[in-house]
This record gives sequence, structure tokens and C-alpha cells, in this order.
Amino acid sequence: MSNKINGYGPGPVVTGGSRVAPVEHPPGDASKPAPAAPSASDSVTLTTTARALQKLADAVAAAPVVDSVRVDSIRRALAAKTYQVDAQRVADKLVAADREPPVR
Repeated sequence: MSNKINGYGPGPVVTGGSRVAPVEHPPGDASKPAPAAPSASDSVTLTTTARALQKLADAVAAAPVVDSVRVDSIRRALAAKTYQVDAQRVADKLVAADREPPVR
């Protein structure tokens, strides 16, 4: 038989029974673990995949949100009244977007 113990650290400890035992630690209590100080020999090694993901994340973060060259091109075409909308392309993209699963 085992009892599930809920809670860890300061606060009430609930065991399998109906009793609740409060846990109190007086100041300077030696039973509390002291925070570990970082050691000079601590190290972290990243996998090749982790390094590649970090490079990709950095590249995405550095990329501009808007393609300003394309925006300027469309702006000039609109001003010159030469911008043409490809209705078939718009329709194809709308249908493709409708077929995609919803984003949650």
C-alpha cells in the first residue's frame, strides 16, 4: 500500500489519511536545503540540432517583418493605376487557405 503525498516544502502536507500536518520551519532551520552555488566546472553542451534551431531563430528575428521593396513597388503601381489583380490567383489562394486546418 502506498500513500500519495501532495505538496512539497513549506505548507501543509496531506497524506493518504484525513489528517493534515502543518510544516513549519523556524528561521535558520538546518533541514532546509541551501541554494546551490554555481561551480566553475558547470557546463552546457548544445546538440547540433539545438544550435541549428538557435541560428534559425536568430535569422527569423533579424528578418524584416515587411518586404519594403515589394510594398514600394505595389505603391508605385497603385499610384500609376497600373496594378493588376489576378483574380484566379486570389481565388486559388482563398480556396487553399480554406482547406488548411484551423490554427489553435
